[in-house]
Amino acid sequence: METIQALPLLGINEQNIDKYAVRLSRVLPGYNPTTVFFNSNEETRDELNNHMFGYRWPGDRKTHQIHGEIVLQFLQIDKFSSSYVFAGAYHVGSVIEKGSGFTIYDWHGQEISDYHAFIGRLVVNYPRKPGYTGMDFRLNKVENAKSFMESMTVESVEASPLTARPFPGYANVRINHAELVSAVNNSQWRTALDNVQGVYLQTDTSNGWHYVGSAYSQQGEHIGILSRWEEYADGDHTGGNKLLQAIPNASFHIEQYFEYSILEIFDMHAKSQDIISREHWWMKTLSSMHRETDLHPHGYNN
Repeated sequence: METIQALPLLGINEQNIDKYAVRLSRVLPGYNPTTVFFNSNEETRDELNNHMFGYRWPGDRKTHQIHGEIVLQFLQIDKFSSSYVFAGAYHVGSVIEKGSGFTIYDWHGQEISDYHAFIGRLVVNYPRKPGYTGMDFRLNKVENAKSFMESMTVESVEASPLTARPFPGYANVRINHAELVSAVNNSQWRTALDNVQGVYLQTDTSNGWHYVGSAYSQQGEHIGILSRWEEYADGDHTGGNKLLQAIPNASFHIEQYFEYSILEIFDMHAKSQDIISREHWWMKTLSSMHRETDLHPHGYNN
């Protein structure tokens, strides 16, 4: 299938490209800009923009300069991905203080409305080349202009702004709790998760402990992974698991530290005993059973 270059879609060509700069904001430890973007309101949108327009962060000796009249802002979908969602085009403002050693480019009133229809809807792919690890690219440099014109391609243009990252395929699901909440309320994710039974994994990134769970049909009811994940999105986020409930301040802890992935999927006609058997295999494989007789008890499976 023929690829579509992203910059020409935005009206950028060889004649005007030298006015532009590109900033690729990455997922940072403890801060996922895509989560803020997908669940944005006025307050969180301000937080996101301050992140995207950073000039110097607290404790950072370097400045991060944008060279161009207009900056195209993109947010990395996932820290392991070369996919980015378009977050707007802005005139480059002056540098202002935000306090505690944090300075940003003033973005207030700088957004260019001509590009607004693509915000949150245009998903692109740009494979980073080895070497330069920064976020800012000046397109008045011939090699940068050539690279972005040729290599930044369109993955999708969504019908409406994303409410969750695009579903990556069952084998590539790894989402935090905020993204889980977005996913179970997103039509694309709901369809994908509701049409398979399976074995899934919860990982507590604060200590490396695992919980292996399963979703399977029983008593004539077709139950997909969606039904189980909805339970973790709502309430106290434990799904009734006693070891999860025993975590101090469990809801807050889960929101801060848990990640969700899919280990194995089955169609909706698979037998429940086959899924349970695979669930137990994964428990043993990942050592997720919590046994008080172990030298160092760990895991959240009873």
